[in-house]
Amino acid sequence: MSARYRFYVEVARAAFRRQLVYRWTNLAGLATNIFFGAVMSYVMVALFRGRHLTAGYSVEDALRYIWLVQALIMVVVPFGWTDLMLTIRSGDVVADLTKPCDFYWYWFSREAGRDGYYFLFRTVPIYLGGMVLFGLGLPGSWGCLLWAGICLVIGAALGIAYRFLYNIVAFWILEARAMVTMGQVIATFFSGSYIPIAFMPLWLKSVVVWLPFNGMMNVTAEAFTGKLLGGALVFEILRQLGWLAVLTAIARTVAAIARRRVIIQGG
Repeated sequence: MSARYRFYVEVARAAFRRQLVYRWTNLAGLATNIFFGAVMSYVMVALFRGRHLTAGYSVEDALRYIWLVQALIMVVVPFGWTDLMLTIRSGDVVADLTKPCDFYWYWFSREAGRDGYYFLFRTVPIYLGGMVLFGLGLPGSWGCLLWAGICLVIGAALGIAYRFLYNIVAFWILEARAMVTMGQVIATFFSGSYIPIAFMPLWLKSVVVWLPFNGMMNVTAEAFTGKLLGGALVFEILRQLGWLAVLTAIARTVAAIARRRVIIQGG
C-alpha cells in the first residue's frame, strides 16, 4: 500500500476510534431511532389492515424496509452533520487545506471511518431491535444480503459526497446552517426515510428514482427486501455509480475553487 493510501486508511481508523468516545450519545440516538421505528411500524401495520399488498409490498416487506432505512440514517444521511461547516466558520479548515493530501478525499476518509462505526453500533442494533419487536427476520436469500451490502457501500459514499457539498457552501455563505438543514430534510424525504419510495404517487416516484437520493437508502432497502432482482438490480447499481461519479466530481471541483478562494483571501 502506498504512503498516500495508507494515510487515508489511518484517517478513517482515527475517525472510527474517535466515535468510540461518544458511547452515551450513541445509546441515546439508538433509543431514538428504535422509538421512531416502532411508531412508523404501527402506522404501517394500520395501513395494511384489510389489505395484503400495497405497491407490491406485504406488511412484512414494509416493516423490513422501515427498520432498515431507520437503521441506515446515521450512516448515509446523518442529522446535524456540520463538522466541515464548523471548521470553515472557525478557520480551522486552513489546517486541513495545508495537509499533504487531497482535501475531499481527506474528508471522505474521515466520514468513511465514522460510517463504519455507525454501521456496527447503530445499524446492526437498530435492525436487531426491529427483529425483536416485530419479528422481522431476514430476507430468504443470502444473495439479497450480498447485493444490499454492495448497494449500501455505494449509497454511503453518495451520502458522504452529498453532505460534503451542502457543508462546503459555508465558504460563500456566512450562515450556512439553513442550507445544511434544507439539504438534510430533502435527502431524508427523497431517500425513502419517511415513506417507501414505492408508496409515492406514480408521477412523483418516476422523478425521484432518477435523483441521487434514491441511491442513498432506497436501493439498498429494495435489494434487501428482494424487490430488486436481475437486470433491474444491475441497472440501479449502475445508476448509483453514475450519480456517485457526478457528485464526487462536483465535490472535488467545488473544493478546488474553495481552496483558491482561501489562498486569494490570505487564509
